[in-house]
Amino acid sequence: MKPYTWTLLRIFAAASYVLNCHVAATKHTFKTTEDTRHLIGPIGAPFGFLTGGVYNLTIFDFELTVGKAPKKKNRTIDGKEALKYVEAGFYLKRFDSESDFSKFYETVMEKPSFCAFEPHRDKNYVHPSHAHTEDDDVLLEDDQFQVVFDENEEDNLQSEDIGNNGIYISMNNPEKTWKPNTPTITHSFTTPTDEGLYFLLFQLCPRGNDGNVIELKIRSSFELDLHFKNYDLYGNPSYLTAGEMKLPIMYTYFSISYALCFILWALNIRNIRLGREPIWSQRDGGKPSVHAIHHLMTVLLGLKALTVFFEAARYHYIKTNGHAEFLSAVYFTMSFIKGTFMFTVILLIGSGWSLVKPFLNAKEKRIIWAVLVLQIIDNIAVVVLSQETEGERLYEDWSALLHFVDILCCCAVLIPIVWQINSFETTIEAETERTEQSNQQSISNAISDVESEAPATAQAAQTLQKLKQFRSFYLLVLVYIYFTRIAVYLFATCLGYRQTWLRYFVTELGTLVFYAVVGFLFRPVSDNPYLKVGRDAGADVEIEFA
Repeated sequence: MKPYTWTLLRIFAAASYVLNCHVAATKHTFKTTEDTRHLIGPIGAPFGFLTGGVYNLTIFDFELTVGKAPKKKNRTIDGKEALKYVEAGFYLKRFDSESDFSKFYETVMEKPSFCAFEPHRDKNYVHPSHAHTEDDDVLLEDDQFQVVFDENEEDNLQSEDIGNNGIYISMNNPEKTWKPNTPTITHSFTTPTDEGLYFLLFQLCPRGNDGNVIELKIRSSFELDLHFKNYDLYGNPSYLTAGEMKLPIMYTYFSISYALCFILWALNIRNIRLGREPIWSQRDGGKPSVHAIHHLMTVLLGLKALTVFFEAARYHYIKTNGHAEFLSAVYFTMSFIKGTFMFTVILLIGSGWSLVKPFLNAKEKRIIWAVLVLQIIDNIAVVVLSQETEGERLYEDWSALLHFVDILCCCAVLIPIVWQINSFETTIEAETERTEQSNQQSISNAISDVESEAPATAQAAQTLQKLKQFRSFYLLVLVYIYFTRIAVYLFATCLGYRQTWLRYFVTELGTLVFYAVVGFLFRPVSDNPYLKVGRDAGADVEIEFA
């Protein structure tokens, strides 16, 4: 973990940090050492190939090692001898969707004898005869079988039906495919029938059902150089998958949209502070009130606009070059700042800071600090994932941590909103009880009672208005979390390989709507709806909820 720790220190130490990442790149490397998995995949992100697309794979330093021999057999077994019991190969296979691949993956993990590249398996070998006794379960001796390689045999990589049969390269000929050799395969998708969503896999398939594959505990080591690309409508090469080729222009439009929102919001705040006519006219003609939280919302809009702009630039450079290290570094840095700032603003709005009260109590401060720590952990996971290619051993663990921390942050931001709603409800109950007590006074004091009752009634009305406002905010945040974390994922599983860009479009559209509705809900308005609860009532609430 030391290299990752140093990388994390660099990203938080300087704004000029250049991240050595390959996230979303389709021109990158994959490396694994002594990997015990019999199925590794998908290696890199799945890629949607169009007609004219090119798949290029180069393999470096391939090696198989054996963990230990089966029981009662203590001799050393090298990787070449292990090939008598397995067939190793890289396989580019087409699936209709990621959910179909997940089902396939579960099938292989539950049944290791299932071989993904069965149509391509080496038919030129003689399997050893089985010689098991009740008391002995050993490896078969060398003279019990024979492996035959045809040196002149052309690998059946260029199958006429690539879409159904896939592209396979066997690693069972050490003289051709093991180090110091660097086997390379290049294939162009020339027909529309071969288009689709492809996943790159590595598998160790057992030969026969003797069970020795699991006992051998074969470890795989290799490094891959991956180049996947398509061609756009203008004939220019694009390293983006078919469903992501529209992302650069899509994110550009969204960055412009956020920039317009930022300009309108900032101008409205400026006009109010200078005593000019605000952009949003007020019904009663009163002067709107600007609070500190409004300035933080201005900064958040600016950060969001910049983040989406750098994401558009990042995808553009990935499209043209296959990777974008510097822009990825800038984007991840901006994304970290924006994400942390967004959760902080939601927490401050939910707690009523500067809108209802000028302070935060101890519990609210603890929640904010907890979310900030979770955001740091979340971005640490993002940095580590940027160093890993999908399919590497650390990728799944850090990806799970990333999603878990994100869910915790989403749950944490709801807590202050609930506290604030409860405080409003408590205040309304107190005002109601006070009104009922005043109604029980004598008729002779009716006039004076009405005069003393008026402020309490006005206060209750204002509190009720704020209660409705924060209830709406709670539902809005809840819907936003459900939409971006669950609904969008379910929607993505229904998309074809050409329409995967819609997943990002729907997410950004939902986020833009969320920003717009929150801005409208808590905009500066006249006859200040954010008036504080009265001193006495506020003190009661603080004592109860502190």
